[in-house]
Order: sequence, then structure tokens, then C-alpha cells
Amino acid sequence: MAKKKKQQGHYCRICGEYKANEKFSGKGHARHICKKCQSLPEEVKTDMIRCNEVERAAFKYPMTRHDWELLEKYASKYKDKESGRFAQDMLDMKRDNHAPDEDFEENAPFAGTCEEATVPFAELEDDIRYQLEELLADNINEFMIHKDYIPEGKELKNINEWVLKETRDTFFIKVIPDVAYDSLVEETINSLVKEWEEEGFEIKTYSASLVVMETERLLIRKITRKDIDALLAIMGKPEVMYAWEHDFTKKDVRKWINRQLTRYRKDGFGYFAVILKENGTLIGQAGLMKSTINGNEAVELGYILDNAYWHNGYGTEAARACLEYAFGELAQKTVCCSIRPENGASIRVAERLGMTLCGSHTVIYNEKEMPHLIYELKTGN
Repeated sequence: MAKKKKQQGHYCRICGEYKANEKFSGKGHARHICKKCQSLPEEVKTDMIRCNEVERAAFKYPMTRHDWELLEKYASKYKDKESGRFAQDMLDMKRDNHAPDEDFEENAPFAGTCEEATVPFAELEDDIRYQLEELLADNINEFMIHKDYIPEGKELKNINEWVLKETRDTFFIKVIPDVAYDSLVEETINSLVKEWEEEGFEIKTYSASLVVMETERLLIRKITRKDIDALLAIMGKPEVMYAWEHDFTKKDVRKWINRQLTRYRKDGFGYFAVILKENGTLIGQAGLMKSTINGNEAVELGYILDNAYWHNGYGTEAARACLEYAFGELAQKTVCCSIRPENGASIRVAERLGMTLCGSHTVIYNEKEMPHLIYELKTGN
């Protein structure tokens, strides 16, 4: 049998219909929204999306607690809309509260039984393979739309497992992933990424999406909650945190991480993790913070480096990258640095960056007054 030529098109994420590429355009093309649905009122589109969510939750096996809660929430909150009625119908069906069809004979025997086959992906018949390919592409693209990054690791594994399970439930075939399947996954991701790029959207893996800056020796990326142990190993050292006059507990580090995540959402920046390229080790933090100094709003540069990596120029390298980011990407005119007078190492870093002493202020921390010097650098200096 000749290989079936793959149709060029997509499923619209609003109406759920499979349509040719010419039915999509512009932003809606990359996001897989057809021209017809793009013209619908936002309220209608939103309700149609909820209907799709209801369908995915109701026909998942096994349904999770979250799936049940979604159906119950939509059935209650949107009972006057199509999505709410659909959610209620699905709840009734799942709870066996729906009335049987008139022609349905409850005890009627099945005409036969379906025997499950086990087949490597490379040996699938073309029509089944085509359906699996479409299911895989739709799920990866849907993930990218909602998460705004490319699935990898555990998340990609979950998608693969769901696609294979759906294929098994539909065709009674247990598909064994093989080299051909791995190649399909890679090709599908590459194809979707290329399509997004052609439509003007940048899409990266989760790991790559975290990277904010890069220097010759360092990657500077957003902090995640998974960094808690690596940060604790640094911030738990009194010799590193002497400017705070105490080492940080795990609870302190957790609060610190939450503060940075809030800054990312609110301001777009905060303290970032500094990663050594050669081995992927987290060796400290550097970043920018909005603050108020002597009653004036300011953008402040900060840096914390594990003492095991002092005297290698990493602190200066990371801090300089943050300054360039502030003046370039963030279009700041002035960046300052607030440093304890006795913190000679941090003062030397600020001076190497071209920052100059311009004043002082007092910070209240843990109910204690802490004098700080203010170093400053203006764009163009």
C-alpha cells in the first residue's frame, strides 16, 4: 500500500474542525484559529473553547479529580451557555443519570469481541498512522499554545503516553514506540516550531525560555522553585550572606524564590540564577529590582555569588550582563547599586562596572537600621 499523503491543514482550536491551511491566516494561523472563528465575538469563542475543554475532560480515561471538578464548575457557572449545558450532559452521562435510547437493549449481547493487537509504530497501517500523527501534532501544538514553550522531558512523555493510549482505545492496538516514533516526535516539534516562526512567534523549550542573558562563561536565567536546594546551599552560608547578617533557612529561601517569581510577573525582572556553562552548576544570582531609595523610584542592581567561585570574575561578568540588559532591553537611563559600607567585594565589583558613589541611605531589615552606600551608572557612561 502506498503511503498516504498527509493533508496540509490543522484542527481549529475554537470550533474543533479540521481545515486546510488556506482557512487560516495571520496570528490565528500560528495559534490554529480559523478565519471563520476569528470573526466570532470573544464571548462565543470563549464558550466554544470551554466546550472543547469539557470534551477533553469527559472523554479522558481515567478521569482525574481535576476533570470532574472542571465539569462540575462549568455546569454550575455557565449553565445558561452551551458549555455549561454540555458539561451537565457529560456529568449525567458519567453518573449514569441519562435516559437510555429507545432502541437500546440493555442486555443485548455484543456481536463479537475486539482483540487487541500489539504493533510497533513503524509497522502501523497508513490510515492508523496518519490518525496518530495528527493526534500527536494537535496535542503538542495545544500544549505550546497554553504553556508558551515546547514540551520536553516529563511533559513530552505525558503527551506521548496520552496519544498512545487514545490510539489504543480507538483502534484496539497497542502501539510500541520505536525509533520511527521518536523521529516522528522530533519532526513534529521541528515542523510546529518552524510554522510558529513563519507566523512571527518565537517558541522555545522550557529550559531555553528561562534564559534571559548569556555571557562567554555564564547563562543567566529565571529562578524556578526547583532551584531551592541549590540556592539554599549558597544562601545558607553566613560568609555569603554577611550583608544580610544572617544565613538563610529553607523557609527563607522559599520566600525569596516566591518574591522573585512575583517580580517576574509584575516587573518582568528580578534576581536571576547564574549558571556556569561548563557544567550547568548554579553558582549565584544577579539581577535587577525596582526599589525606592531616599523617596525616589530606582532600578537596583544586585548580585550574590557562592564563595567557592569568588576571585574568578564571575560576579563582575554577570553584573555587567545585567547592566547591559537594563540599558538595552529595558531602556533604563540609570541603574544604581545599594551596598553595605563594609562589603568591600561588592564595592569593587560596582567600581569595575564603572559605577560611582553618589550618596547613601538606610535600609530597615529585621527591625534593624543598616546604612548603605549608593553607587550609580547612567546610560552612555
